[in-house]
Amino acid sequence: MPATTALRRTVAVLATLPLLALAACGYGSEAEKDDGAKVAAGAEKTDGLDSVRIGYFGNVTHATALVGNQKGFFQKALGATEAKYATFNAGPSEIEALNSGSID
Repeated sequence: MPATTALRRTVAVLATLPLLALAACGYGSEAEKDDGAKVAAGAEKTDGLDSVRIGYFGNVTHATALVGNQKGFFQKALGATEAKYATFNAGPSEIEALNSGSID
């Protein structure tokens, strides 16, 4: 039994090491967060665009787009760039609109 316990500990330690290495890398820095806040808060146009055409499905699978549109989150993040929305019922029609340039 002692050999089995030692083997389990060794495997647990070896499995944990890559996770610790990833955690040590971190996700971001304060400088990046500050830059993002300045861009979102600014009223300048995003990359010189007058408008952005956003397409989404009008159901729960695209809840992020529904809430972002209704609460004005996208418009706030875009600043003076106008957000134009298009709702689609199926994937093929949305892909067709994307390929034809009707949505961005």
